[in-house]
Amino acid sequence: MDVDLLRPGTVPISPDTILWFEFLLNPSLLRKHLSKPFPDPSPTDLIIKFMTINSDQKETELKAIDAESNDVKSNGVNKWSHRNLALKILSLKVAAYLRWDLDVLEKKLPLPIQLTLLQDLFYITSDVVVDIPQIPEFFIETVSDQLLFTLVLYHRWHLRAIIYRALSNKQPKQQLLHIPGFQESTYVPSSVVDDIIRKLESHIPNSVNALNTILEASDIKPKVLSFDTFQMLTEDSIEIKQNWENMYSVNIDEFKCQIHYDLAMYYLLREEYQDAKLHIRQAKERYSNLDSTAKFMYCKVQKEFLEGACLACEVPIEDITSSLTQRLQSSIKDQYTNILQILQADNVFREIPQVYRDNLELDVQGGSVNRKIIVARDLLLQIQCLNLIRKVLDDNIILGDYVTEIKAAGPKGLDVLFWALNNVMENTSSVDKKRISRYLLYLVNTANIEGLALKILNDLSLSSLFDETELAVIQQATLSNEIELPNLLLHNDWSISPVPYIQTARIEVFELEQKLIETYDCHVIRETLIHLDGKHRMKPLWNVNGCWELPIPLQSVVISLSRGFMQDYSYVLLAKSRELVMFQNFDGAIELLKILDSELQEHMKTAAKPQVFKLCKLVSWECLLVEIWKCLHVWPATNVSDMQNIVARCKQCLGALQATDQVIPRQEIIEYCTVFLLNMAEWDYLTNLEKRWSYTEFAAAISSVCQDIVKYKGTRKFPREAWDMILAAFGPSREQSQKRNSSSSSGGNSGNSGSNASRDVTSITTTFTRLREPMVLTVVISLLARLRNVLRDESSLELHTQYLSLWPAGVPNANSYNIRYIGEILFQLLAQALKYYPCNVLWLRLMGDLNFVLAYYESAMKYYLKAIMVASDLFSQPILRTQIDDLVYRRMIKCCAHLQCYTQAAVLCQFLEEVDYSLAFKMASSDQKSCATADAMDAYYHCIWDTTILEYLVHQHAKRGEHHRKQLAIKVIGLLELNSNNNEEIQREAANIRKAKFLRALAKQYVY
Repeated sequence: MDVDLLRPGTVPISPDTILWFEFLLNPSLLRKHLSKPFPDPSPTDLIIKFMTINSDQKETELKAIDAESNDVKSNGVNKWSHRNLALKILSLKVAAYLRWDLDVLEKKLPLPIQLTLLQDLFYITSDVVVDIPQIPEFFIETVSDQLLFTLVLYHRWHLRAIIYRALSNKQPKQQLLHIPGFQESTYVPSSVVDDIIRKLESHIPNSVNALNTILEASDIKPKVLSFDTFQMLTEDSIEIKQNWENMYSVNIDEFKCQIHYDLAMYYLLREEYQDAKLHIRQAKERYSNLDSTAKFMYCKVQKEFLEGACLACEVPIEDITSSLTQRLQSSIKDQYTNILQILQADNVFREIPQVYRDNLELDVQGGSVNRKIIVARDLLLQIQCLNLIRKVLDDNIILGDYVTEIKAAGPKGLDVLFWALNNVMENTSSVDKKRISRYLLYLVNTANIEGLALKILNDLSLSSLFDETELAVIQQATLSNEIELPNLLLHNDWSISPVPYIQTARIEVFELEQKLIETYDCHVIRETLIHLDGKHRMKPLWNVNGCWELPIPLQSVVISLSRGFMQDYSYVLLAKSRELVMFQNFDGAIELLKILDSELQEHMKTAAKPQVFKLCKLVSWECLLVEIWKCLHVWPATNVSDMQNIVARCKQCLGALQATDQVIPRQEIIEYCTVFLLNMAEWDYLTNLEKRWSYTEFAAAISSVCQDIVKYKGTRKFPREAWDMILAAFGPSREQSQKRNSSSSSGGNSGNSGSNASRDVTSITTTFTRLREPMVLTVVISLLARLRNVLRDESSLELHTQYLSLWPAGVPNANSYNIRYIGEILFQLLAQALKYYPCNVLWLRLMGDLNFVLAYYESAMKYYLKAIMVASDLFSQPILRTQIDDLVYRRMIKCCAHLQCYTQAAVLCQFLEEVDYSLAFKMASSDQKSCATADAMDAYYHCIWDTTILEYLVHQHAKRGEHHRKQLAIKVIGLLELNSNNNEEIQREAANIRKAKFLRALAKQYVY
């Protein structure tokens, strides 16, 4: 029999530690353990332990029992061993000790455990094996007391499980189940929980009908299963018997109140408010019949929640005093009835959150302005003054135009302010009075509110707040307000004849040009250009703004148009669309271009000029270019239908290159169309595209490689075109090739390759920044990584990723390449790829490799750990060797060593497929200049599962006199030896859990 501690980590074992099988041998231990003030493990942990041990055991290993045939209650479905049945009864006894409190069970137990517990309860109480939610149909009038309790509990749980799942706003957390034979936990996939919920939802009407039927029954006498109802099996038991006489009766009002409340909560979730109101009213009436001083035996409804549900369903509550916040919400609902009295009371008690009061003020102000509500004329000012006083008393920063509103109201404003103040003066503390006096003094000195100082002096309760010095300041303010100003300063009529302003034509043109520069509204642009068209201008329109620059092919076509409105309108809209693109307002730029295109189409109907037709074609391509920019910017959040439309238009654009009688698009558009088709996996089209344009050659070469990978799964050598183009682009001495090209002016082919290489390097590297498709990025990344490995030619510093072996292994004249430049390009490409696909394990690992070979060890650890986090689903799953192999762990060990984190390096040595003890001992014996804290290093020791390393650490700490570390290592060895009897699978799972624990600690240090 496996010996599994319920409380792991105690070395040596404490005398009061109870092993799980002791509860089977001595049932009295269970009540004793549960009656402790803070039992460890808790009752719910015990249920999980009993049930997971139960589910893990083979079901034919021990003798089975039955009342008649010495077999487990044979109904043709399941058979359980003697021990498994005993564990089921133990779980039910713990649930009975918790009084079947679903609030506790649904929060502390994972959903699969809850479901199994209820199935076991059905088996014990009805002698039927059920598969929830497909339970047999029972007649309420004839069922036994124990089965009636089980049915009600199950149907209530059914509704609450749906409610609990629906009210989870966040992504459900990973649920944990216990592993038999070990003290740690393992992950339960969320898909299992989702599948259970889907099945439950399909059977929810059955539970609703069953509970309503139980509520209508008048002759039922509900009873509850108690702790003593369940009788433990003994080694001599030949039948399963429970003491049904030990059930205790519950009040019918208490019983039905709980059912009404659960049904009301379900109907509220479904937004069936009439049914919810009916049940919550019944629950309230039943609850009012109960003795509030007595302890409820069955009903778990809390009074506060019941009252909240009544408010939600508009069920009147007579026996409670509503809080100020509730009264505020009710007043708002009732068209602000008694709102001022509520705010006055809140200025004394200060219960309502300030945000509610601010929202009230904004609602009243907005409703009054928009005439959506009709309120008293001074209500808004009164609310503002009351809010102002509340903020003064709370010593909050006062935002808003309160002083302006008071001054605008004149004497009425001061009256309202002092009305709000007098309401709180009798109930203020010395601190509050100090805050009021300070704010009033501030208003006197800065606000210049007429009559404020005098009103303060005439109010005894307010003037008593100030000392003699402050009163003198206030009195001085009253005198300054009485000074009479000369009439000359009170009027602007100084008997000076006005000088008429004459606007010159040049100023008018300047103002129109400024308006044109500022606006992006096509209608305003049109009107402005019409006004400018009749003015005498000194310079062309494209010289108005130095930022208005168009590509040369586009600009030449626009300028070639006849001088007039169409030329100016086309130039301005094109220039402004490019400005909007700079601001990343792609939709605005597209809108301007489409407006211009429709304007040109209309213009061609009246005057079919070739230049207008050419410009119309160029504008449509400019619009296509902006749409491509938009797709690349928001990638991958794009609309599929829009993408396919852009693909078709890109092909039409590239098709214009092969037709000599059409307008040819400019080079930038061709490049973007090519890259966009490459990102959209239009590889067949690109490989068949004519190669006479240099900027399509590289895309065609990459497309060919992608096709081969998809077709042959990377099992054969790729075409060399892409490799040769990269070598030519990054080839040696591009400057020399340019010189050779200039010197061989006789023509021929002698200088063409050098010229193409120097010209194409910028084109190729620019293309890298526009790549988005994962397969294309994978190919280019592997190509650059292979080139860097070949040039570096050092096996210990190689980069590792997909498809490296399929590229050539040698480069002629390798010393002439700039390996640093190639590394920078690869680094930028990887950063871009991870921006769009941050969970690609191979790219994260390659980024770690690149940082490692560049000696950026801390960054290398960061990316290696990120790769492990993704590969292990945040350390919850075992790490596959195909993704993270020994080379990664060895490089992580070297990174830790360079960072002087030797303890971490020693622990990582265990991660190797065969533990490298010599390396581990070397790390452990190194100088302990760890970058982790002492507590963190102690935590690392608990992550070591190799006893050989621990024994070496004990020896090292003994030599150094580090007694604390020595005792810690001995303690961990003892813990490992206690679990040495576990089978290999459990030990392997234990090692995986320690791995995850250690990797989480590293991630906290290097990643977060």
